[in-house]
Amino acid sequence: MTIPAIPRATLVPNDAIPADAAFGGIKVVRYQSNAEQRAAYEGFRYEFQHELAKRHMVHGAILALKGASPNYRITAMLHPTLRQFIEIVRYDPAAPPLEDYEALGMRAAHEQTQQDFKGAKKENLQNFKQYNVEAIRGDRTAYLPPVSGWQSSEVFTDTIFVAFDESNPMALYGTLYLPKKPVMQSDGQTQTAALFQAAAAGVAIKAGALDTFGTTLEIELNVTPLKAGQSFADRNGRGSKKNKNLVALMDNSSALARLRQSAIAGTIFEGRLADGRSVGATETATKNIVDLSTMDQMLLNVISKGSKKPEQIKHYHVEHLLPYCREFLLMLQDEFGPYWLDPTPKDSEPYRRLYIHGWAFALKAVALAYHDARRDAIAPLAAPIGIGLRDEHTTTAEAEAAYIRATKDGTSPEVEVSFDELRSRLGKIDWLRYRQHWIDITGFKLDKTGSKKTRVIKDGTPNGKRVVDGKAENTAAAISNVARKIMSDHWIELTSKEDAPV
Repeated sequence: MTIPAIPRATLVPNDAIPADAAFGGIKVVRYQSNAEQRAAYEGFRYEFQHELAKRHMVHGAILALKGASPNYRITAMLHPTLRQFIEIVRYDPAAPPLEDYEALGMRAAHEQTQQDFKGAKKENLQNFKQYNVEAIRGDRTAYLPPVSGWQSSEVFTDTIFVAFDESNPMALYGTLYLPKKPVMQSDGQTQTAALFQAAAAGVAIKAGALDTFGTTLEIELNVTPLKAGQSFADRNGRGSKKNKNLVALMDNSSALARLRQSAIAGTIFEGRLADGRSVGATETATKNIVDLSTMDQMLLNVISKGSKKPEQIKHYHVEHLLPYCREFLLMLQDEFGPYWLDPTPKDSEPYRRLYIHGWAFALKAVALAYHDARRDAIAPLAAPIGIGLRDEHTTTAEAEAAYIRATKDGTSPEVEVSFDELRSRLGKIDWLRYRQHWIDITGFKLDKTGSKKTRVIKDGTPNGKRVVDGKAENTAAAISNVARKIMSDHWIELTSKEDAPV
């Protein structure tokens, strides 16, 4: 018996779809403007039209360019139902899936998510869920902001967009064929987790809300882990109350971040800055010397005694400020580095238990003192920053030229204590926390009876040494008091070996 041949249409392979340079290289089928592509799509002749098991087919999507050329971000705005939202996102940040998020470069973001849903945020999640449930019941109107997510660059080549309306050069309207891979949140984690929980609620299933509850999802495409981190930092870093260390960790493009990274390179601080998620800079933790936020404040003190804001530091300032920031950190390394031991030697104490210079308030104070010792050179560089230079109306080259002209017009204030003298003083000061001169400045802790608190420290003797437990408050008053004392005519009092009486 002869089996007749069944004719088969040749499909247009996905690789034959042009990568659209105007939209970041995504594969775009231009249904509206290209008759050949329109005919192929209507004839169901594209390979991706037969691969729906691999991709979500999302109608009514808007593919857009966001930001400024040449660094456009490529985003897809979707308006899915609750069911579609769950299927597309797949990644519940409060209960991450045990699948291939690691392979997509999402491991760091996953670990961050896991740590976020604790304490107050976990309680807030339940409130968000209840809000959605009440909306499903009809008790309230749901006002939900868009969830912002991202999908890995690893699957960008498998993403396809069919454009039905191309009248706006910045945005195409059509159908998105999105790879069925997790979408992680750059903003709206709690809301996303609440939507997952609401979708599993019995009332949502009974009311048919999975197919009638509307959401809004904006997905940034072609995102690397580095870009995902920067997205978090930019969304949460200005005027927010988010974890400043985490924002600083994720930030890799701001001028202050680049100044910090260049300043610490090759110094004792490299690899020893706490990010707020790993081991911190507590009294007994010795790995990290300070946290990222403290380091940024130290550098701002060096530059301007803290009078300038992080966003006022521009990229063209960095090369002019960097030499002084590095000199300051190398000074700290030379003077205090031998005491910042990790791990703590046997029969000794963690360095923050012993030394004032292990604490953030003291290092910020030394940064203020350094500024005063170098203000003849630094003040003219800092004075024009953020003042009178409307660089939004200029190119970068014009703004830098204006800044350089302004620095040359500035005055150089006289220095009362030179840099060499400051270094000499730092080397002669006794930095042990329990000395009388430090207790006079910082004060002491109180025990449960309201009396002076003491503690026993290891000093090599069999029973140890009982000392006064001094405070280490990271306040403006403590910082300024230490800085003033170091730079005053009475600094010699800080060299005393007298312990505070217990």
